[in-house]
Amino acid sequence: MQEDDAEVQEAVEIVTTVKLMTEVVNDATTQVVAASTPIPAAKPAVVAVSTPI
Repeated sequence: MQEDDAEVQEAVEIVTTVKLMTEVVNDATTQVVAASTPIPAAKPAVVAVSTPI
């Protein structure tokens, strides 16, 4: 019986660890996507300037 309890505890720890890793990866992916989203207002405007010689 104690062997079964130890196996169950190990399985719970593995599942908990995998859930935490998945959450961290999902959060990191969301941040990368947000950082990669272009903001049109931040694009530089090209201004033509002519100077007389």
